[in-house]
Amino acid sequence: MASTHSEGPSATMRLPKQNLVAVIGTTGVGKSKLSVALARALNGEVINGDSMQVYRGLDTITNKHPIPERHNIPHHLLGHISDRSSEYGLPQFEREAAKVVDDIHRRAKVPILVGGTHYYIQSFLMPNMTVANSEPRDLTEEEAKFLDECDTSELFAKLKGVDPLIASKFHPRDRRKLRRALEICWTTGRKASQIYADQKQHGQNQEVEIARYRTLVFWVWSEPEALNPRLHARVDDMVNKGNLLGEVQEMTELYLNLDPLPDIDRGIWQVIGFKEFLPYIESGTDEDREKGVQDMKRATVKYATTQVRWIRRKWLVAAAESANDVTTVLLDASDLSKWDEKVEQPATEIAKEFLSGQEIHRSLRAPDGLEDMVQPAQEKDNSARPDNWIHFACDICMDEGEKFVCVGEERWKIHLRSRRHRQTLKHINERAAFERWKASQDQTGQAI
Repeated sequence: MASTHSEGPSATMRLPKQNLVAVIGTTGVGKSKLSVALARALNGEVINGDSMQVYRGLDTITNKHPIPERHNIPHHLLGHISDRSSEYGLPQFEREAAKVVDDIHRRAKVPILVGGTHYYIQSFLMPNMTVANSEPRDLTEEEAKFLDECDTSELFAKLKGVDPLIASKFHPRDRRKLRRALEICWTTGRKASQIYADQKQHGQNQEVEIARYRTLVFWVWSEPEALNPRLHARVDDMVNKGNLLGEVQEMTELYLNLDPLPDIDRGIWQVIGFKEFLPYIESGTDEDREKGVQDMKRATVKYATTQVRWIRRKWLVAAAESANDVTTVLLDASDLSKWDEKVEQPATEIAKEFLSGQEIHRSLRAPDGLEDMVQPAQEKDNSARPDNWIHFACDICMDEGEKFVCVGEERWKIHLRSRRHRQTLKHINERAAFERWKASQDQTGQAI
């Protein structure tokens, strides 16, 4: 909105933003397929937004889209990192993605950003909504060594000493998040909790530019009942028809030759399939092979669930504050026999309207019956509620020898209603009743 008292060009007048199309969604739902179809229809080029697919090779375990199915569409930031021992991170992705998008725009083509690393995509598209600093410093050698070699309990204690509020946000065993928060504190010189608070304040300020581009986001979604069997089948194909086990063997040989051994939850080592098949690579037994298959299936389904949760609790909340610069459209890919009808055709038509400058009508943003899916679930976003960053320790349920911990009252209440807690409590009560009975029998015997 233009200022009514401006002198010359108003500081509050917004210049038109360049267009960008993005495709998000769970693993195995068809994001890459749609991105190629859109690129062919819109004179576009694809930019990879998956943190595992930036590494060269390992095409099976990272699920890179097969070259014949790319139909000669240029793909950027895909397999361009040759050093697998290095850790590719968000700052590098943001720099490289911005450069690629600018180049695509200069050539009057449409950038199409696709991937399942939604943290990367959201941080790039809405930089004012994520934790960042103008110019963070590098970790010192001592800090890097501590992060790599310390126990998770030591990591939690260190973060608690530096920023107790942000430490309370995370589970004391969530090493990845604890490490990232401590990195932020050290490299920015500020408490991560204060950075979050500042960004929340910025998000409430209508003058702040949240979105980097005028963005149309397609969320390719599927009913879990339809998606999960496809994910299971994909794992089977990766093992039986693909080169998954060969790639795990290749990764293992590199991993064991590194000193010190890298954190298995960072860099390429966190890719689903590596740690699941390590026991098989070592033993070669059919039992460990089958266990690896089942563990990988469970991890893949869990990851898909996490991706949907991120979209609903993070992406949609941020997009709602973007001053109409970001439009999210849900496409139902539950029935693959209706892919063209329900995914590709509507996406192409909507994208053409968007690129012509039209606003996408709300009736087109979700299929009938799924309108609630594109409503932001802000009240469920624990990260936006510091008052809920409280640890609850269960006195009777144990987690690897320590008290089971929940973060937030909502999760604590769920735990108290859980089958695990109720069964543990039942066992304790039965044991206590037995001990009372035994004591009474001892007293009776003594009396006789």
